[in-house]
Amino acid sequence: MLRRVALWLVIMMLTISVSAVWAATPGVVDVNALNLRSGPGHGYKIISTMSRSTPLVIMSESGEWKQVMASSGLIGWVFGQYIVADQSFQAGNHNVVVRASRLNVRQGPGTTYPVVTTLVQDQLTQVTGKIGEWFQVRVSGKTGFIHQEWVTPVTEENPVQGSVSVPLARVLVSVLNMRGGKGTEFPVVTKLNLGMLVAVLEEGTWSKIMLENGVIGYVLSEYVENVGGQALARISANMVNERSGPDTTFSILATHPAGKTLAFSGWDGSWVKVSSTSGTGYILGNLLSFAFTTAPIDFTLPPAIGIQGFVVAVDAGHGGPDPGAIGVNGLREKNINFTMALKLRALLVAAGAEVVMTRVGDYTLSIDERIGIAHNAGADLFVSIHNNAHPSSAVSGTQTFYGVTLGSFNLGHQVHRRLVGLGMEDKGLLNANFGVLVRTKIPAILTETGFLSNPDDAALLAQETFINHAVQAHFEGIHEWLATKR
Repeated sequence: MLRRVALWLVIMMLTISVSAVWAATPGVVDVNALNLRSGPGHGYKIISTMSRSTPLVIMSESGEWKQVMASSGLIGWVFGQYIVADQSFQAGNHNVVVRASRLNVRQGPGTTYPVVTTLVQDQLTQVTGKIGEWFQVRVSGKTGFIHQEWVTPVTEENPVQGSVSVPLARVLVSVLNMRGGKGTEFPVVTKLNLGMLVAVLEEGTWSKIMLENGVIGYVLSEYVENVGGQALARISANMVNERSGPDTTFSILATHPAGKTLAFSGWDGSWVKVSSTSGTGYILGNLLSFAFTTAPIDFTLPPAIGIQGFVVAVDAGHGGPDPGAIGVNGLREKNINFTMALKLRALLVAAGAEVVMTRVGDYTLSIDERIGIAHNAGADLFVSIHNNAHPSSAVSGTQTFYGVTLGSFNLGHQVHRRLVGLGMEDKGLLNANFGVLVRTKIPAILTETGFLSNPDDAALLAQETFINHAVQAHFEGIHEWLATKR
């Protein structure tokens, strides 16, 4: 939330230009004291000093300099000859399947590293190495780390690739009523949240859907969209018979151990139709649990084409002693802003853009420092990420403010209409005289995704799924605007 210029204190100026998305190679410091700098050169400011054998993750290179991330999440540059490969790292090449309902993929081998994406239960993942209790994995062509405790090595019994399941869909609005029948006159069975995955059993104006807990109901089809992935049925008892038809009188095709996973292909009375690479069969539904898997969840990495050559300045509002707004649920705005900025950076870089971050840690900057970072980097646009607050907790919705420079309105329009499309109340696309908007020489916008003072908005901002959709809306708007500049 941008309220007063005085809230931003002058502490330091850091810049970062990212050329790779969560690439992650383990390394260690090989000198008694190594300076971590804000850029690839001795002329850049020292952020921190690391001692010998300090573990870190190598993210990218620029000449003799390497961009690294410390376990605290602090990012900077070091002279390359003073870090070496971590000898405890063991290369490998095998697959694992996720056992947890959600499993964080982190930038480095430890829980202090930031989360870069999330895997879901039964998702198949390639392991490329191991360090301690952490597996290095490849996800959508990118590298990160997961803890070994939550995965199982794949055997021939694990994969369900090539099997046919019912289609999956994702909820497109903040709250969606699932009803007991095809119409608003039917009672609400439960409420679904933005981004939730459902299995589609029947399509039409009203779609018949199933949740992961097996509950079945109906939703208006216009509020969900189909996504790639699989609906899975997992055997929850030992020695379960799969039959050729939906009754115990049909022949037994196979007998499965507990934990075996098959594709969920629909219901036939109390029996579930399942599918594997060997064919289809039927299993009693009360002997199964369900899981929905899709590509690395929560936000979509775009193809690395379309906006190469553009430089985008991403500004995470507030920081350090300035927390910004404090949510009714205790969330601090500065932390949400920074999380969104990091995710937006990843999407933009994946699409080919160069990104400069105004801050890469928990500290504050003056308005002039934020603007100066963007101008010095030759940025083509400036986006400042904030979240809102109001004296009345009843006020909710999303706002976007645009600057005075040519192109700011159109940029704001592209982003704002997508934020509203998430189901947020439209609080307007407005011109404002905020310092970061009126003192920039490039198109500039400031977004306020939601009101932390409103219980419903604050609850959404606490959900990583919603955050990722909001970041995706920012990215798509920026991408659309940049595409017109070719």
